[in-house]
Amino acid sequence: MAFDQKRCERLARATASDIQVYNKDKIVAALEQDNFFEALKDSLEESKKNFEARSKEAAQTNILERAIVDTIIVQMGVERKYSIF
Repeated sequence: MAFDQKRCERLARATASDIQVYNKDKIVAALEQDNFFEALKDSLEESKKNFEARSKEAAQTNILERAIVDTIIVQMGVERKYSIF
């Protein structure tokens, strides 16, 4: 099966949305303390592992990382102003 960029992007956005739903309070605190990647390290690593297992081709890209920034960090910055923005 050929690499389907759009499918992988949808999967990445869904993965990022799951992280946001299950870690909302932790994300808010992490953005307030400017330590997002450290505070969510375990969740991010687990999500990346699951994402890569579903799409070997996408694992070679930064699709998931972009989705995390766009779906979680940017969106949270739109909802509320944090000192890091």
